[in-house]
Amino acid sequence: MKFLTIIVSFILCLCSPYAKARNAMIPKDRIWYVTDFGAKGDGKTINTSSIQHAIDVCHQSGGGTVKMTQGTYISGTLFLKDGVQLYLDVNAKIGGSENQRDYQTVKGLNAKKEFMFGKNGTFLIYAENAKHISIQGNGEINGNGDQFWQKEMLSDYVRKPKEWRPNGLICFVNCQFINIGDIFLVNSPCYTLWTLGCNDVKMNGITIRNAVDGPNTDGIDVDCCLRVSITNCNIEGGDDAIAIKSDGGKLGEDRPCENVVVSNCILSSPPACAVRVGYEGDSPIKNCTFSNLAIYKSHHGIDVVSVLAKRDPPFQMLKGTRIEGIQFDDVIMDDVIQPIYLWMGNEQKDMESSVSMKNIRISNLTATNSGDSFIGSSFEKNIENINLSNIHIESIKSFPESTNFYNNVWGSEYPYTFYFKNISGLHINELCVDFSDSVEYWKHAVYFEKSKDVFLSNFSVKGYEKIKLISQIGVSNSSIQIHGFTKEEDPKFIFADKNSQIIIKD
Repeated sequence: MKFLTIIVSFILCLCSPYAKARNAMIPKDRIWYVTDFGAKGDGKTINTSSIQHAIDVCHQSGGGTVKMTQGTYISGTLFLKDGVQLYLDVNAKIGGSENQRDYQTVKGLNAKKEFMFGKNGTFLIYAENAKHISIQGNGEINGNGDQFWQKEMLSDYVRKPKEWRPNGLICFVNCQFINIGDIFLVNSPCYTLWTLGCNDVKMNGITIRNAVDGPNTDGIDVDCCLRVSITNCNIEGGDDAIAIKSDGGKLGEDRPCENVVVSNCILSSPPACAVRVGYEGDSPIKNCTFSNLAIYKSHHGIDVVSVLAKRDPPFQMLKGTRIEGIQFDDVIMDDVIQPIYLWMGNEQKDMESSVSMKNIRISNLTATNSGDSFIGSSFEKNIENINLSNIHIESIKSFPESTNFYNNVWGSEYPYTFYFKNISGLHINELCVDFSDSVEYWKHAVYFEKSKDVFLSNFSVKGYEKIKLISQIGVSNSSIQIHGFTKEEDPKFIFADKNSQIIIKD
């Protein structure tokens, strides 16, 4: 009898006016329109509360789509929640408010109960510990970044930010199953799309356009994440277009960044890197592949850095990043100052470093209108197992003969198309350097210093006869095997010091 009473009571609850009202609030197609919650796309009204109300109701009802139709919806901080897809129609735009009061401080604490973003972290769209979240559509999210920068230049390339600005446009922390596609992200005040400590992330068809002189306007930052795919994206801005990082300090724990796939992307960053792997953080980075990339107008094309760097708190590094299993294939570059830049080092001379870099492969790369590349370590520890194959470099960057070359790696210049230093296990096959359009001073096409187990085959240099080249290959304190060349063919083929071991085979 008691059991029957419970069943009857449950049925009455389902039939109650409250239950009917709640069910009536859920659209049959599970699409909630922000205009139904009072949002106005007039480009003037602050719609933060209306849009957030729509997100909250969608989430509380079990998930669905929060949709924006034609119009410009000005907003402050929005918090995306479990099961919610934010969808922008082709003529819909979210515009970031210019007023600090419209942004909420993110109070996220890491595993050590520290603030992940300091005490003033703010973003336009933020999610933490959420699952199955999505941003889709052919609309635009505009951060109004230029309203947060001064006209004064911080450097030759970058404007000085104002005293306050949002930390970024979109940030997801400790989230799972993220899907971002076909969206247009514009004019971010700082980082554009940042995933920190997230798993199972899919980004496809994203277009990012930031001011070239915008400070810290990275395109996509993947930080301490697992299983990430980035495909068919088109990115141009004032800092790294795509950055793979492992700043576990923000999360308060040693968490790797691994199993990342990047393909079919167009990338440009005149002041910085088209692709950067490493530099920020202490946690390992491994198993990342990059393929079918078109890179233009960038300072560095491929940039892989494992370093214990000097950084101000709260970004202090304690041991440095360990990088392994990184592969680039089918890459074309134009107008890139340094096509390839792989550096391992220790700037904290009084601290013990744990940095390492090994098992890096770059194949099928063509760079035109380019300068010098560097692969090496700036201290006693060697980079291990580097493989280059089918590389074609057209060098046009020229050095006056009076240039004072220096070895402090950041910003340095070298009179070699490739400079290899402190490497153990270097395999190079089918490397072609073309000096046909270069008119000034280069010392060597390639230069090896303090490197061992170097194997060079199918190497060729074009146009070197008309420039002041000491030799095609320079060698210092290194052991190298060269295949496919007879020494008597060209007396300017190689210049080596007495501490080097050279083996030349037909």
